[in-house]
Amino acid sequence: MRVASATARCDASRARPRVRAERARATAGARTRAIDARARDGAFDPLELFEDDGARVNDARGVASRGSVAVMSGAVWASTVGVADVARAQGAAIDPWTTFSPVCPASDGVFRVGQRAAIALAGDENIENYRPLINDVLIRVRTELCVLESFLRETAVPFVQEKGVGWVLPARETSETYLAGVVFMIGANFILLGSTKVVAIMAIYHDLSLGLATRLMGSALGALGPQNEREKREKELNKVMDAQMNELRKVMTNMNISEEDRSTKTQEINASYASKLTMLRSQQVDSAKRDDDVGLSKARKLAGAVAVPLKVYGTVSSKGRQVLEVFDTFCSRYFVAFTVTYVIIKTLHYTVFKEFP
Repeated sequence: MRVASATARCDASRARPRVRAERARATAGARTRAIDARARDGAFDPLELFEDDGARVNDARGVASRGSVAVMSGAVWASTVGVADVARAQGAAIDPWTTFSPVCPASDGVFRVGQRAAIALAGDENIENYRPLINDVLIRVRTELCVLESFLRETAVPFVQEKGVGWVLPARETSETYLAGVVFMIGANFILLGSTKVVAIMAIYHDLSLGLATRLMGSALGALGPQNEREKREKELNKVMDAQMNELRKVMTNMNISEEDRSTKTQEINASYASKLTMLRSQQVDSAKRDDDVGLSKARKLAGAVAVPLKVYGTVSSKGRQVLEVFDTFCSRYFVAFTVTYVIIKTLHYTVFKEFP
């Protein structure tokens, strides 16, 4: 008997969903037929407001509940859209981190030059085992350089071009000028602290490898140039004339001889050195003619022409290295103190002395 009752309960539980479904279909069919009838009578009521009293009350409550849900959904959607619009507006004003892509052509060039130099020194076949290490080091150097280049190219220079420098220490501080000055100075402090060190090191390596070589080569070629030959001849003539002037000075300052002896010795000295100068000048002219005959003069002119850009390049390399070393020392030791002082003055001007001057 227990088994039979359990079986009956299971059958009843299975039958309940079917009964509910049939009732729902019957109710939906009745409502559909009622709507069709009212539509034929010219009283189409999609919300079914013209049924009997009980149905009207129940349906009115359903309509109210559905309307409130729709209103709440619309409000939530509108608020979501508003928040999205605000987020998009803020995103347009301040670029999000995910879309920031710095442009660093100079840093990329340094990276490519380093790759080519490594391949040229070691060879493409021998470098395969060490390619990951070399690329990793070059990429890190490129990243440090890119930080400085991107800051100057995409931030500092465009901002100064657009806003000028009136925000640095304006007569009247505003929230915009205060924020711009503080953020710019602190950001520059962090960026320059590491990037300038890399630039200074690269300048040192460049000067030792190329700058020094060009200076030495320029000096060697300059020594063979016509300018050096002219200076050499002038020094020879000046040496003889200086010796002549020394002897004449001794004669003129000697107070123990008479005027006749002084005049005689002066004439002898002048005649002696005149012949020396004539002989020396004749030797120089003969040497210049021999150089022209063998083509040495043209070679000296070519060496002198090549020496000029080499000397200029070497000098610029040396001076640039010195300037970058001084700038790196300033950024590493003194720029922090300068930044802190600037921020303190800026804060006092904005908060305490806002109306000064």
